[in-house]
Amino acid sequence: MSPALRARRVAGDAGRFFDPAVVARISGFELRARHVVEGMMSGVHRSRAHGLSVEFEEHRPYTPGDEFRHIDWKAYGKFDRYLIKQFETETNLRAHMVVDASASMDFGEGPMTKWEYAATLAASLAHLLLKQSDAVGIVLSKETEDRIVPAKAVRRHLIGLLAALQAERPEGGTGLAASLIRLAEGLKRRGMVAIFSDLLDDPEMVARALRLIRLKGNDVIVFHVLDPVELDFPFEGLARVEDVETDRNMTVECEVVRKPYLGLLQEFLDSTRDHCRTEGIHYVLLSTGEPLDRALVRFLAWRMKLKN
Repeated sequence: MSPALRARRVAGDAGRFFDPAVVARISGFELRARHVVEGMMSGVHRSRAHGLSVEFEEHRPYTPGDEFRHIDWKAYGKFDRYLIKQFETETNLRAHMVVDASASMDFGEGPMTKWEYAATLAASLAHLLLKQSDAVGIVLSKETEDRIVPAKAVRRHLIGLLAALQAERPEGGTGLAASLIRLAEGLKRRGMVAIFSDLLDDPEMVARALRLIRLKGNDVIVFHVLDPVELDFPFEGLARVEDVETDRNMTVECEVVRKPYLGLLQEFLDSTRDHCRTEGIHYVLLSTGEPLDRALVRFLAWRMKLKN
């Protein structure tokens, strides 16, 4: 798709992807899958419960009355004391946040790059879901090998998610479609998959990957994150543009290329939106120029309207 100008990285502290003000604005909303997700109680906040499940959470000391079959004998051999395995309840919604960490996401003419906007949005939604005792994991999509933080439902898991986002640096070519296919192949139960990306990958491959996830019964949300410059192409005169994923650059006469560029962009947006609608996928176009809290409230209000 469009080449992106290389943007400066905005430095920040370890919590820069978590904005309490944004979270306060969205705390009154529920984010629930529109389709029936196994084990999910429609419209009700479920309480935490411990039960038998395939998802190990943590150990606790053995107490009289506990069943011996729940003792972790490997842990006993290591620590010389009886420990009981506790498991995360399988009734929780499982959400996977796929955040594009390719070089094109490191573009931004405003206060936030596309990467920072997407990461902050993912962190805010993760906070909301964990607050509701839902399990959240993150896939940081890279060209060759993804960085994965498995889904957990404990609130302290947010620290690990934020640390992963903070440690990541968007670089290299895109591998979004491949990341989505790998995720789809590894999903063992239905849940929610939220994608945060500029979608600058092979459109047919991305469409195939989204379809594969959807066919497995998942609720899929695509947050299409673009910079106002990419949406409006406001440049004048001569400008040098650079594709940060290939390092190719060229000088263009802005008045000559603006109309063809905007035409191709609109075709791309329409095609993506139409495909998502056909597959029952929620498509949300976001400009990094829109305040995050406003974008989140708008999206969550729309989700609640669909649910009702």
